[in-house]
Amino acid sequence: MRIENIEGYKIYSEKGFTKKDIFNENKAVAFTLNLKAGQDVHPHKHGESALIIHVLTGMGLLTIDDKSKEIKAGDVIYCDGEELFSLKNISQENLCCFGLLTK
Repeated sequence: MRIENIEGYKIYSEKGFTKKDIFNENKAVAFTLNLKAGQDVHPHKHGESALIIHVLTGMGLLTIDDKSKEIKAGDVIYCDGEELFSLKNISQENLCCFGLLTK
C-alpha cells in the first residue's frame, strides 16, 4: 500500500502544462495535469487505455473528437482511448485535474 497527498503534485510551470505521476503501476497510472492560464494539452489519443479526469480546481475547455465543453471543479470525465482528447485552461486561475489512465 502507498498513500500520497495530491497537494504535492500540483506543480505548475511557466513553460507549459505539467503532468506529475502519483502512481505508475502495472494496471493504471494516476497523475495530475496542471495548467496555468492559457496553457493547453495538445490533441492526442491514448490507444487501448481509458482516461478518467476529475477537475479539482479551475475551469477548462475540454475537446473530445471535435466536441468542446467547458468543465469546472467537481466535473468528472471519461474518455475512451480512441477518442481525440485535448484540454485548455480558459480561466485566470490555475487548472488542476486528477487523472487515471488504465493500461
